Amino acid sequence: MACPYFYPAARFESDSWAIPPRLPLGDAYAGECRASNQPFQPDESQVREVCNLGYGRGRCSRFPADAKADAVRFHIAEDGAALIRIQYVFEKDCWPQSHGLLDCVNPTGDVSSGPEDPILRKQAVAFAASYARRR
Repeated sequence: MACPYFYPAARFESDSWAIPPRLPLGDAYAGECRASNQPFQPDESQVREVCNLGYGRGRCSRFPADAKADAVRFHIAEDGAALIRIQYVFEKDCWPQSHGLLDCVNPTGDVSSGPEDPILRKQAVAFAASYARRR
């Protein structure tokens, strides 16, 4: 479950984990924090250990106290030739808060339907790209 404020920018090419965790976006991503009006670039260890894994409440000084979600979980709902349908679930205190579907055009990964939230869309594109690399 990625942090709901994490905007993934590029896949990390190196793996610093001896035993990699199950990563919510499929791969580890570098990116920025968008918890405030000004994007912020956390250091690499913070990005790997909190931004990529979510549940930053109490672990990240930038995580908003009034956040409506602690993490976002993604799941492939349908894998078609022209479309990958991704289900997302926002979680708070390990409980689902809201959910929905995003459609990603295969193979470009562009989001063709779903909420207009730019962070959610960017995370869905990263998730779809990681999924496509493994399939």
